[in-house]
Amino acid sequence: MNWKELFAKHILERGYGYYLENAVENLDISDDSIRADVIGSDDYEVEISLNNGEITDMYCSCPYALDGRNCKHMAAVLYEWSENEGAEKKEEKNAINAGLFQPAYTINAHKKKMTAVEELVRGANEEDVRSFLAAVLAEDEKLLLRFHNIVNKQVTREDINNYIRQVDSITSRYLGRERFINYYKANGFISELEEIIDEDICRMIDNGNYLSAFEVMNYIFVLIGDVDMDDSDGGTGMLADRISQLWSKLLEKVNSEEKRKMLDWFTSHLDGSVIDYLEEYIEQIIMEEFEEKEYEQAKLDFIEDRIARAEREDSDWSREYGVGKWAVRYLKMLQEKKASDEKIKEVCKRYWKNSSVRRYYVDICMKKKEYDHVLQILDECILLDKQYRGLISEYSEKKKEIYLLQGNRSAYIEQLWKLVLEYKAGDLELYRELKKQYTADEWLVKREEIFKKLPANALVEKLYQEEKLYDRLLACVLNSPGLYALQEYEKDLKKKYPEQILDKYKNEVNKMAVRTSDRKNYAYLVSLLRKMRQIKGGPKFVEQIAAEWKIKYKNRPAMMDELRKL
Repeated sequence: MNWKELFAKHILERGYGYYLENAVENLDISDDSIRADVIGSDDYEVEISLNNGEITDMYCSCPYALDGRNCKHMAAVLYEWSENEGAEKKEEKNAINAGLFQPAYTINAHKKKMTAVEELVRGANEEDVRSFLAAVLAEDEKLLLRFHNIVNKQVTREDINNYIRQVDSITSRYLGRERFINYYKANGFISELEEIIDEDICRMIDNGNYLSAFEVMNYIFVLIGDVDMDDSDGGTGMLADRISQLWSKLLEKVNSEEKRKMLDWFTSHLDGSVIDYLEEYIEQIIMEEFEEKEYEQAKLDFIEDRIARAEREDSDWSREYGVGKWAVRYLKMLQEKKASDEKIKEVCKRYWKNSSVRRYYVDICMKKKEYDHVLQILDECILLDKQYRGLISEYSEKKKEIYLLQGNRSAYIEQLWKLVLEYKAGDLELYRELKKQYTADEWLVKREEIFKKLPANALVEKLYQEEKLYDRLLACVLNSPGLYALQEYEKDLKKKYPEQILDKYKNEVNKMAVRTSDRKNYAYLVSLLRKMRQIKGGPKFVEQIAAEWKIKYKNRPAMMDELRKL
């Protein structure tokens, strides 16, 4: 059974994504039905009816399916079912090949209906068919445009305006009086725009109307960033991805003049007319698709303009990020053009205050094995970026790496000590690396030196666990607030210190019980009591706690109900 034909392509892709993310839970398969829960932004129930292995009906509790449409949650369950049945193999998302949207009836029923329709049309008078078709098209502009696109291979200015008007009409209908598309309507809105792209714009491309297709899809691209919408399901990103794919497809087909016009549109729409998170799609297209030599200077000029814009940003963070991003892209382009070392150094010097540029230059020098020069640069970087702890750690690790490459063991070990005690205090991997530099007897002394010098905020618990110093680890756990440390290290401690661990649990669950007032949290508390029962002496502790709660919180019926499940 090819159930994929029951779903639109984009719905299949979303369902496949849910399937890959293991969002399908509680799958229950019988001869006549498939039932499951799909976990997403909300949890939805899916039920699919079967008759001799054929799908006869599908239900999902999500808003999209309430209108009788087949949703991504249904598709996710069917992918999971196919995996369980061994009827399908996992395949890449981009390889999904599905038919158009069909109502929720079986494929056999659909084929029968199509056969009946074809017979009806064949038996009709040609004049009646033409008259009926004209009446239908006159009433439905979407179908009229689509039919026009099929019959007339050339797209006129009027056609483009009609498509834009259709997009505006769809948007206005979904926005409503509130001028906002809520979560329950967002899928429908995105789906209608995807239909225009897949049915109309793709046909324009197939017919060679490249710039017309480009204009309509660009209108949609700009619009989806401007619409006020609850995009919790990521529909905007999926639509932008689809448009970006078509941009790449177009750029492979158009002639030089058309390609130049497309580049002009891309560069001119990084002026704030496209919302910031969608600008990245345009930036990527500019940097990756216009690889011909004739565009080199235009791209360099464009990058220099982006750097100049970034340098004018008021925010220090925005300025640092923007200059770094575009300056590094500039350097990469120069390297691809085989620019001279002098030119690379000149650009790096121009933007030397930017940490991204300096780090990029460090990588260049590292590839050339100019280790002494890199060490000088890193020392300068540490001074320039002293307020950024993360960068200081990065520079320090790079220095450690260089000392090791140079065979400078004393400097390497000294740098390791700085990292373990200061720059990345308490880092377990660095701690282990330092440990390897000493004999077992030497290390017993060195580790105590580390424990004494570590700052108060270092995660010393991991180090105690590494060294099997469980008495010290227990003290940390007992002194830590809440349950995080307790649950993190319980496995190492509960056999040796069961009573202390149970006391800690008891104190924490009692604190939680005072603050908790809903069934979900009551259920969580009971799950903690179950965990306590697995520890030596736990059943007695749990019995005592439960007895106290039944007296103290007797007026909390939901809590009493959950305790009965214990």
